Amino acid sequence: MGATLDNKAEEALDNIAENEKIDGIIISTEPKAHKIYAEWALKNNINVLMDKPITAPLNPGTNIRSAYKIYQDCLYLENLLKKSKAKFYVVCQRRNHKGYALIKEYLKNFVSEFEIPVSYIDIYHADGAWNLPHEFGKENHPYKYGYGKLMHSGYHFIDLFAWLTEVNFGLERTRPDNVKIYTAKFTPNDLFHQIDEKACARFFDRPTIKEFYKTYKRGDYENYGELDAYVLIQLTQDKNVITTGSINLQQNSFSRRGWFDLPEDIYKGNGRVRHERVNIQVSHFLNIQVHSYQSYETGKDIAPIDGEAGSEDHFDIFIFRNKKIIGGKAFSKFAIGKEMKESSGPDSHYLGHNERARETTLLNFIEDKNDESELEHHNFTNRLLAYIYASIAKGREAGNAELTFKI
Repeated sequence: MGATLDNKAEEALDNIAENEKIDGIIISTEPKAHKIYAEWALKNNINVLMDKPITAPLNPGTNIRSAYKIYQDCLYLENLLKKSKAKFYVVCQRRNHKGYALIKEYLKNFVSEFEIPVSYIDIYHADGAWNLPHEFGKENHPYKYGYGKLMHSGYHFIDLFAWLTEVNFGLERTRPDNVKIYTAKFTPNDLFHQIDEKACARFFDRPTIKEFYKTYKRGDYENYGELDAYVLIQLTQDKNVITTGSINLQQNSFSRRGWFDLPEDIYKGNGRVRHERVNIQVSHFLNIQVHSYQSYETGKDIAPIDGEAGSEDHFDIFIFRNKKIIGGKAFSKFAIGKEMKESSGPDSHYLGHNERARETTLLNFIEDKNDESELEHHNFTNRLLAYIYASIAKGREAGNAELTFKI
C-alpha cells in the first residue's frame, strides 16, 4: 500500500510537470503515500513542501521491522535529495515559531557560554481528539493502519525534542553518543474499557453505541495505533546521563466535544483543543517553561481575552535564572501569543502563532529560501520516532519496551 507510484499516475505527473513547467509540489496526502510522491519530485528536480510525518509504514507499533522502516525511508529520501537539484520542506511549524525560536537561541547561547548541557526536557501535548467507539475506522488521522498520535500531532513534539537537544551537540565534553528509550502506550482497546458501554451510554444513549459493544471483539483492535504515547528518553555519553527527556502525548484528554454526530470538519471542529507545556532545565542554573492552553474551539463559544490562558493566542514563556551564580534577571516573561496577536493589527489573514509559523515555511518554499524545517534537519527526529515505535512493538512482543541506539 503506497509502495510504488502507479504507472498511469506517474505518466500523468510527468506530462503535467513538462507541460506546465512545474518547479514545486505540495504533498498533503495520507502519509502512507508521502514517499512515492516525494521520490517522484526529487528525481525530477521539483521542490517539495510536505506535511509531517515523512513516511508512515503500516503497523509500526506492532512490527519492529516496520518501525525501523520509518528511519530507512527518511535516509532513502535524504540520499535522493543529495542527488537532486530540488529543495525539500517539511511543515513542522515549531521550528519556525517565534517563541520556540527564541528558546532555541537562548539555550544555544547559554550552553555555549557556561558549557553546561541541557539536562532535562519535559514536553506535554494534549489535543482532545475524542473518537467515539464506532468512529475508529476513519481515514482522516487513522488508527487502523497501526499508527496514531505519534504520526498525527505527536510528530511535532518528537521533532521539538530532537531540535532543542541539538544545542548539546556542540559541547565536546558532554556530547551525547547513545540514546535509551522506553515507551508506554494507550490504545483504542484501553479507551473502550475505560469508557465502557455503560459510561458511554450515559452521555450518548444511541443505538449505534449499543450495536458497537454488542459486536465488539478486543482482537479486532489489537493492531490499531496509539491514542497516547508516553516516552522516556535519556541521552548519554558512555555511562553518564547528559539529558533526560519526558514526552507525553495524549488524545485521550480534555475535549470540548459535546455531541454525537460528526460535524463536517472532524479535524478541528470536533471539540479538539490544545494544551501544550514544555519545561526545560539546565541543571541548577536555568529553567525555561512554555505554557499554551486553549479552553474553547476556534470560532466557538465566548473567547477569553486574547493572549490570556484559555484563548487561542495563549503562548507564554517563563525564564528563571540562578541570578546569584550566573547573573541576569531572576525571572522574565514573554507573552509571545499576545504580542503576535497585537502586532498583527488589522491583518485579517492572521490565524494564530502556530499558523504564522506554518506560513513562514510556505513562503520559504515559494521563494526557494533555506528553512529550519528542511528534510536534512529531520534525521534525528525520524531515528527517534523509529525507535519509539520499535519500543512499543518490543514491549508488546517481549514485555520489555526499553531500547538503545548509538548516535
